[in-house]
Amino acid sequence: MSAQPATGSHDLLIRKARLLDRDDICDIAIAGGRIVDIAAHIGGAAARTVDAQGGLVTASFIDPHFHLDKVLSRNYVGAISYQEAFARAREAKRNFTVADVEARVCRALDLAVAQGIGRIRTQVDVDFATRLVSLEGVLRAQERFHNLIDLEIVAFPQEGIVTDPEAPALLRAALGMGATLVGGLPEFEHSLEDQRTHVRTIFDIATERGVPIDFHCDYTDLAPYKTLEMVADMTVERGYQGKVTAGHCCALAVYPDEEAKRVIDKVRAADMSVTILPIANLQMLGGDGATPVNRGSSRAKELLAAGVNVCAGADNMFDIWFRFNRMDPVDTAYMTCLSTGMRSDAEVREAFDMTTSRPARLMGLADHRAGIGGRADLVVHSAANLVDMFRNLPGRRVHIKNGRLVGGVEGSVWTAR
Repeated sequence: MSAQPATGSHDLLIRKARLLDRDDICDIAIAGGRIVDIAAHIGGAAARTVDAQGGLVTASFIDPHFHLDKVLSRNYVGAISYQEAFARAREAKRNFTVADVEARVCRALDLAVAQGIGRIRTQVDVDFATRLVSLEGVLRAQERFHNLIDLEIVAFPQEGIVTDPEAPALLRAALGMGATLVGGLPEFEHSLEDQRTHVRTIFDIATERGVPIDFHCDYTDLAPYKTLEMVADMTVERGYQGKVTAGHCCALAVYPDEEAKRVIDKVRAADMSVTILPIANLQMLGGDGATPVNRGSSRAKELLAAGVNVCAGADNMFDIWFRFNRMDPVDTAYMTCLSTGMRSDAEVREAFDMTTSRPARLMGLADHRAGIGGRADLVVHSAANLVDMFRNLPGRRVHIKNGRLVGGVEGSVWTAR
């Protein structure tokens, strides 16, 4: 795979590419930030040419649920269980400064752009511990990367609503500063009624400001702790169908089957999307015994079969909640396959779609596709098929944003033989 400048009628010409829905090798022409032609051979030159060498060209990756404000903060305080992480989160956040958050987020976004992530929906804590410090740091990083990656910022009340009376005013302030969604974590509250108050308050703020909602729901893998049904009911009650996302939904996997079916039907009726976070949840959840019993990936297959839009994100990187991750969306798609039991070719494609086209649908990006008229937000892979992509063999990956090369990664192997 090589890229070289030239002059011509197109801004960018990708030669010898494969597309997921075509069997032949083709060329892809880009002009004005759009894909303008796809054909077996496109004549002429272009300002820049990329030789895909028979590798896949796909729409760029989208991470629909990530906590950028916390990345690379594990040195402040780590945790080995979600209970400990919740208890010690504010200890870490009190160490945050605007400059510190900005610097850590920029390091993470460098990785994300290089790996082919074109858009991230990031949760940003807004609460008594960090107030608006974390948000300001993320906004500064967003400005520095505005031509390289798009961010959707969720104002997230990590410390609750009833348990943190300052949160509602801070959420409104965050939406005025540049956050475009409001989040929630009703399970953090101490009683069922307080959870309902939490959910009502989030819907009040969202409808007042006309913004979508992205809840953390059913985070634990304990069946008694569940708020997904509560959120689905209120989505219908408030007429907010199509504007609400539920993230994690791990407890849904351990509901009794009949109860799970009832809740999934309500989620579908509310036209909610669900985002699973298999990489981080695999480490943090699974019971307290020596052998994990639940792998934290919700009931992805049942949700998909019911017609729910299911997406997959990475959640965290080297922070209080998760000690690993390298901002590689191929890892997310691969671990989605493993944790949800996706085995067939069609299911492997589904796992890939959960990191590309499905989060694009969640975010209303109708033109996020590797087809004529689509936005030229693309990734050129060395791999010629999804299985080889998920194997993540050494090779090259080139990220194109708005028709411009913005990043890439390259790996190689050697032996003494």
